[in-house]
Amino acid sequence: MRRKKRLLTRRRRALRCAAAALVLLILAQTFLHTALLLPIQVIRRVEDQQGVQGARVVRRQWEPKVYNWTNLFYLTANDETVLFTNAYITARTWGWGGGHTVLLDCTAEKPIHAAQKLISEDTGPGKDYHCYGIHYFFFGRVDDPSIETAEIRLQVNPGYEGAAVENVSLGYLQLTVPIFQRNGCRYFLAHHYVAEVGLLRDGGNHVIGKDREGNTVTTLQIEETSYASTSVVKGPPKTAEERT
Repeated sequence: MRRKKRLLTRRRRALRCAAAALVLLILAQTFLHTALLLPIQVIRRVEDQQGVQGARVVRRQWEPKVYNWTNLFYLTANDETVLFTNAYITARTWGWGGGHTVLLDCTAEKPIHAAQKLISEDTGPGKDYHCYGIHYFFFGRVDDPSIETAEIRLQVNPGYEGAAVENVSLGYLQLTVPIFQRNGCRYFLAHHYVAEVGLLRDGGNHVIGKDREGNTVTTLQIEETSYASTSVVKGPPKTAEERT
């Protein structure tokens, strides 16, 4: 019996020491601003940098095909803003880092607040620069209770209107995005990859809110836009079959 008690005591001490070491490591990494142990730490740090207070996580979405298979994209929100940002494991320190951030102001009275983030998949700057495709992220908040569905409409460049590309019709690429509810508000977050780099125009994208019967309630241009680049290993562009 005494031997069992000693073993239990040693195990408890070991667990306490391990927990204390983990807490100290997290605190040290947080205050030294190095790579972090948890993805949510990255999100909270970005919120502090953007001046966002009291935000809650409303959606977390794993996108393994963006960068290095560890990318987690977050939507956090309070009463006035919606923040889109990401966290991924960095190769240098094998901790969590981030870099793709868009802050959407929702203080104005609008039926829908929307923003977009474009991340190009390329070889990085240099003589042999090549872009393989673009990841489009659309997110926002829906304040009009009559809106049941949201549709993103992207302008297609001349010459691509008749291309055999999915969801392209009448000069537009149309995407239906689901609306979800969190903490008494409704939001949306959608990701779409375009391998045809010249397919879409810069700017002029719209979000359309529709009611239950499919009637258009409002149409707003997506003005908040952020661009970023993600360097990938050089090589030929992947086909649609290889990406699925």
